[in-house]
Amino acid sequence: MESYKQLKPLEEYDISPKTGFLPSTPPLRRLNNPYFEPWEEMMDDFNGLLLAGKLREKVHKMPMLDYKQLKTIEEYRRAFLILCMLSHSYVWGKHEPTSETLPANLAIPWTGIADHLGLCPVVCHAAVVLWNYRLLDSDGPIDLNNLATLATYSGSLDEAWFYLVTTAIESSGAPCLSQIVDIIHDIHNGSPAPTIQAKLTVIERSLAQMNDNLKRMYEKCDPYVFYWKIRPYLAGWENMAEAGLPLGLIYEGVIEHHESWSTDEYADMSHEAERLLNQYRRYAGGSAAQSSLIAALDVAFGVEHHRTGEKPPSFVLNVSDRYSRLPTTHPLDDLRKNDADKTTDLPSPVTPYKRTNKNTFLRAMRKYMPRQHRAFLEDLEESANIRPYILQLEENGRNGNLASDERELVEAYNACLHQLKLFRDKHVQIVTLYIVNQARKGPNIPHGGFAIEKKTADNATEKRPHNALYPQTQLETAPAIRKDSKTDKVSQMFPQLGLARTLAADATVVRGTGGTNVMPFLKQSRDETNDMKVVLEQQQDEMTTQKQQSSSWSSWFSRR
Repeated sequence: MESYKQLKPLEEYDISPKTGFLPSTPPLRRLNNPYFEPWEEMMDDFNGLLLAGKLREKVHKMPMLDYKQLKTIEEYRRAFLILCMLSHSYVWGKHEPTSETLPANLAIPWTGIADHLGLCPVVCHAAVVLWNYRLLDSDGPIDLNNLATLATYSGSLDEAWFYLVTTAIESSGAPCLSQIVDIIHDIHNGSPAPTIQAKLTVIERSLAQMNDNLKRMYEKCDPYVFYWKIRPYLAGWENMAEAGLPLGLIYEGVIEHHESWSTDEYADMSHEAERLLNQYRRYAGGSAAQSSLIAALDVAFGVEHHRTGEKPPSFVLNVSDRYSRLPTTHPLDDLRKNDADKTTDLPSPVTPYKRTNKNTFLRAMRKYMPRQHRAFLEDLEESANIRPYILQLEENGRNGNLASDERELVEAYNACLHQLKLFRDKHVQIVTLYIVNQARKGPNIPHGGFAIEKKTADNATEKRPHNALYPQTQLETAPAIRKDSKTDKVSQMFPQLGLARTLAADATVVRGTGGTNVMPFLKQSRDETNDMKVVLEQQQDEMTTQKQQSSSWSSWFSRR
């Protein structure tokens, strides 16, 4: 038998056989160390401060806390959630212009905590889904009848439901992980087909339960409320020129050392400019693609995802998909790229995974997963043997050597893929209703309940370069770099960064909070899942016969 990488016990990847990627015990509801009381006091009044427009003022008065006083992984997760809530609310505000700077008392501890957890300092799936729930009955199950959130940006039931549906999906899918590991071992050890089929059946049932939970999104999360009141806070600051953040966000006080500039062009760059540019960070916002559960299912079943617009055997690159070329996290790297061979892309900072991640966006999303979960996916990439085993059975079938129980095993594999495909079908429908349709309709009130610039005598007749709504939710926007801002200063120092570029007025791209051109990406992911089904020769003959019969009836009716 060919050698393979043996997976470690799930617990060593911080995965529970019972709760999956969710913590084995519910997340902390509060940091008990009195040292961190300033953070918890902010959360006590969080929604009220944001509504009253006093959150930024309160943040400025908040002390700088040493995150290293946190002791346990549970405390780090709680602190990360707190700083996600405070930081995104500070940046996007409510009835306030976007802030291009995150103050040091948020930026420094948030970055340190993120490094400890192996994450990026930005809101992500782990923060609002995995570490943001409590059980109403501590002895009850993790399901929608027993869940409440710990924090929301809007204070609305709609936002709580949005997170909790996803938490319930993670809980429903938890049994898949131990079954996947067992199946990999069974195949390696030559276990009989019925043993493997029984475990695939468990996975299929879990996937069906995931689908049932996803369908409940409509019950208590209103599409209008989600799009206009919740979604803006989940956006990151990557490719956010439309929101006045063309370089990303300044993480005040967070400096990473870069090599000295090697060309005379930058030799005279002032220390102030270098220091300022070095503080910018660009990160994508929260995205369902950051779910380690869905990624693990793709890897286990051998679902290959290609770059949006690319599909073998003919490769036609969709150049409008910005994730064909990953943006760099640090704007300084853009200058380096311009200084180097301009025809060569910078290498991706993300590990090129072995099997399923030919899609650049999905590769990028792994760095927004907790470190140990990411390690599990990397090891699973090397261990996964389910699809090769099924393909070998398909080959045996062509040679007439397929037993009836092996045929049933292939059908069980296809049934799992079908449930995963149905999940992605439902996701496409939800995105259409909650994002695409809302974007096309526009808000019910002129400013959507967000920041609006007051007219003055000087600008009363001046046309704004972008919508008065939060720009990240718009279809037709253009960059808005405020005069005399830090970004304006950097754009003058470094015109080669191209910050003056504009978005076409007739742009119709609807982006997800993760930043991708959302509909082509989702539809292709769904189709790629369905394409992985293995059709045995007998089934192929039956499908061909059915197609011919359908064609024959159509011809008969057309002649009538």
